[in-house]
Amino acid sequence: MSLQTEPDLRIVLFGIPLQTAESLEHILSGWGAILYIPPQFPIFRGLGLIRDAAPDMIFAWAGGDSSTSLIEVVRAAEPNIPIVAVNAHMKSSEILDALDDGAVDYCTPPFDRSHLQGLLQAADKTACC
Repeated sequence: MSLQTEPDLRIVLFGIPLQTAESLEHILSGWGAILYIPPQFPIFRGLGLIRDAAPDMIFAWAGGDSSTSLIEVVRAAEPNIPIVAVNAHMKSSEILDALDDGAVDYCTPPFDRSHLQGLLQAADKTACC
């Protein structure tokens, strides 16, 4: 299945471990998306890059031991951009936590291309000007 995104669909991969980010990058860039991968730490630098990139969608790492999730931080900084939670081994409770924190959906590797296509098509429809 192939998908060509709208020109200039901007996607940020935030806080995602390298191997997982490379897998997503391979699929998404093959569909014509423009990808931004900010440094993981310090987080404020990554949030600055997100603001500068003005993305249509953000894929953010979910889970971990922190009391404040990365998704919560990104959602607070960018309340109108769809965030997709990513984690290699998400349990049901972690998925629910990610959705409660502001994610619109989630995905896990190996990535289901048809699921990713649906996410990008939804972002294309809601992308502003």
